[in-house]
Formats: sequence, C-alpha cells, structure tokens
Amino acid sequence: MKPVITFALMTLRNLLRRRTIWGICIVILIALFGIGQIPSYGVSNEGRFILDFGLFGLEIGALLLAIGLASNIYPRDREQKTVMPIIAVPLSRGQYLMGRFIGAAIVEAAAMIVGCIGLMVILLMNGHAVPADMFPATLLLLIEGWFLLAVVFFFSFWTSPPLNAPLTVLLFIVSQLSVSGFIKLFPQAPGLMRALRLLLPHMDVFHIKDPIAHGMNIPGLYFLLAIFYGLAYMAFMLSVALVVFRSRDLK
Repeated sequence: MKPVITFALMTLRNLLRRRTIWGICIVILIALFGIGQIPSYGVSNEGRFILDFGLFGLEIGALLLAIGLASNIYPRDREQKTVMPIIAVPLSRGQYLMGRFIGAAIVEAAAMIVGCIGLMVILLMNGHAVPADMFPATLLLLIEGWFLLAVVFFFSFWTSPPLNAPLTVLLFIVSQLSVSGFIKLFPQAPGLMRALRLLLPHMDVFHIKDPIAHGMNIPGLYFLLAIFYGLAYMAFMLSVALVVFRSRDLK
C-alpha cells in the first residue's frame, strides 16, 4: 500500500502544477459568484434559486474536473515513455492505476469542498439560510465525480483524449435519463433499451438539489445507500479499466 500512497502523492503534486485544473476551479467559483449576483426582483424564493443552480454548477464542475484531471494522465505517460519504467520495477499496473486515481480523487475532493464552502458563503451573503443537507448533497456529487473519474481512466486506456471527453459527457447525459426516456432513443427495441438502461449507472440518485431547495428532509439511509451505490460502481469501473490496462501493449 505504501508504494500506491507515494505514487498518489506524486500524482497530486503533478496535477496541482497544471494550469488547466486551476482554471476549471476558478471558473466554478466565478459561476457560483455569478449565480449569487443575479437580481431577485423581489422574488421570495431567491435562496432556492441560488441553491438549485449552485448545486447544478458543482455537478457540472465535478464532470469537468474528472475530464480535466484524468483524460491526459495515461496518454501523457505513454507519450513521454514514463509508464514503462514505472510499472517495470516499482509498481504493478494495478498500483499505477490506483495511485493515479487516488491522486486525482484528492484534487477533485478538495475542489468540491471549496465549491461547497463558496456556495455556503454566497447564500449567507445574500441573507439565506444554509440547508443542513448541504455537505451531504456535496458528498453525493463528489461520489458522482469519483465515478466519472473512474470512467475517464477507463476511456483513457483505449481511446485518445479528444474522444475521451465526448464519450464521458455522453455517458453522463445518458445516465440522467429515465427508463422511458432512454427507450425513446430507440423505440424499435424497447426490451433491449430497457435492459441497457438497467445496466447503465443511475446518476440521478446523486442529485438531491430539488428536494433540498424545497426544504424537504432526506433520510440518512438514502445517503448511505447512494454512497454505497456510487462507490460500488466506481470500483466496478476501476476493475474494468484495470482489465483493459493489463491487455494493453505499452511497447
């Protein structure tokens, strides 16, 4: 485990030196600040609007961070011929993947926490109460971001970075669809589409911004089940990514 942690910290330092990551974080904070500056024109539910769009901004930020963090890691290592000596002696391919993933996951977690705190500050600055479920809601979005991070790593092992981003975005969009909405994509085969939708992740379980914005209480059991669901799917995608990585010829 120690080699993985050491490699994860090395990955963390490398990622923090990338201007792209800082740019995405700044854009997220600017977007949150902009949402808070939209005039209410006397509308009584301004706080609900800020909270709803703020959490949506964090959700999109998690997607952009996953793509920005992971889509270039393996292709760059392979292009610079650094992946071969790394996995030849100090690390196995599984340790390489976990080290890279953990380093990127730490960066994404830090960015989401900063975004959550920023949204809380914006709510307070506009005279609105911060919901008690703000941090749990952000945690679910972070779990979703980690799952997307695993998806990006999976795509990075068999496709190029320019193709990685649209594939991840496509999966992100499709995973938001209901079963009936997914069947409408190809109504000629409803049974097949229903089966495919059941196999694809249901990312809507991570989105609780509407209930929170309307002041509804979310049971603690729901958070636990959603977290377990997200971590299980994340582990599955990392396992599939490792299978693909092990089949790759790095020469």
